[in-house]
Amino acid sequence: MNRYFISDLHLDENRPHTTALFQSFIAKLKENKQQTELYILGDLFESWIGDDYENELHNEVKATLKSLTGSGVKVFFLYGNRDFLIGEKFLSETDIELLIDPFLLKSNGKTILLTHGDQMCIDDNEYQAFRSIVRNPEWQKDFLNFPISKRLKIAGETKDASKQSKQEKSMDIMDVNEEEVSRVFKRHEVNTMIHGHTHRPMKHELKIDGRSCSRYVLGDWSKKSAMVLQWKKESLELIDLIN
Repeated sequence: MNRYFISDLHLDENRPHTTALFQSFIAKLKENKQQTELYILGDLFESWIGDDYENELHNEVKATLKSLTGSGVKVFFLYGNRDFLIGEKFLSETDIELLIDPFLLKSNGKTILLTHGDQMCIDDNEYQAFRSIVRNPEWQKDFLNFPISKRLKIAGETKDASKQSKQEKSMDIMDVNEEEVSRVFKRHEVNTMIHGHTHRPMKHELKIDGRSCSRYVLGDWSKKSAMVLQWKKESLELIDLIN
């Protein structure tokens, strides 16, 4: 079984190079479709305001994913902080399966914890407060009842505010909290974790209660880098599709 993990592609109409790279990657997976699974750990899209809003990019990506699942490759998805409003319509049209964050992936006696990663960034109080609001089902219900034009306006304003906020924060505040990482390892009794969100691709080795643990961080996709984590046989390897 070959398993591939990606996150933080932030697909957007203004970034066609990333969409092209994603389509190329999917085409390669279809060539080697036997015993292959793809795990998307959030932020596939730069934003998602509801399944009822569609544009050319959305239809293109849905067709690409449908062609992959139609070929026999299983695709799994975790919500990110940008696309948590993806709903049943999108999932059914693409035949991908939604996983609950965090998710424990078990295979051949090994258990790996999958998460988007933003819940471990507990030092960023402003973001965590925002997250608690927008992940509330009542807020989501109200938002999805707004006209599309209003939702697009809110999404644009939120994106601008987030960009400005990031410029005023240190990188350490926006990164995961090491103590929280340790708590997550202990709570779920795992030795391996894979997450995205922070855009800092790396393999971290650490000790938790005497256990050797590994934390794999996926990177965002851009013109300079496109990180994929491959789990083949018993080994995990970070691969850059560009470099």
